[in-house]
Amino acid sequence: MIIKSVTKLLLYLAAFAALGVLAVFLVFQVMDFKQSGDVPDLTGKSVTEAAEILSKKKLLLGISGKEYHDEIAEGHVISQMVSPGGEAAAGTEIGVKVSLGGEVYSLPSFEGQRLENAKLSLVNLGIKVKKITWVYTENEEKGTIISQRPLPGDIRSNEINFLVSQGAKDIEYNCPSFVKMNIEDARELARAMGIKLKELKQGDRIIMQQVEAGALIKKGETMEVTLGRGPGVWF
Repeated sequence: MIIKSVTKLLLYLAAFAALGVLAVFLVFQVMDFKQSGDVPDLTGKSVTEAAEILSKKKLLLGISGKEYHDEIAEGHVISQMVSPGGEAAAGTEIGVKVSLGGEVYSLPSFEGQRLENAKLSLVNLGIKVKKITWVYTENEEKGTIISQRPLPGDIRSNEINFLVSQGAKDIEYNCPSFVKMNIEDARELARAMGIKLKELKQGDRIIMQQVEAGALIKKGETMEVTLGRGPGVWF
């Protein structure tokens, strides 16, 4: 009987000890769950990486919003609701904003349009002109867009570069003497030089010219000539 009593006592003591160990274990588990820890910096991390980092800190990841960002890749963290280094209890959800990548813009073709008109359209599209390169051309009027980069289509950048016509390059001549020249010959010479004659009065020969012989005159300019009658010599 004494042996049985001792055995029961030992069993009771073992049971109480086991319960004590279990209670201590549960207390430490609860305390460990409730303890605070430093919040890591998640900026620039992918959503998967951020979740893994938080999991090691016994924290949870929550996506609080998504927005376009030109510098942070799609699917990566832009910002977090709890600043890095701040304290958060285990099990706390840390909200983050996630990047959608660079915003997509639908870019039309501006080639052949006037630069001033293109700029007005770009304001409505939210796109800025980054660089304008001017070049001389023979066939396009000054201010006409020759080409653009990026090309038309969906683009990530909100900037555009233009190649724009400066018009024909100025060509200068030493003006010849039109005085005493037959008007038909004068018109032919003016066409060859690319200048225009504004004819004053009546007659078949030129007796006076506005731009003196030898002075510079540019292609495309207009020169006044006064007509009269009488013999003349083409000098």
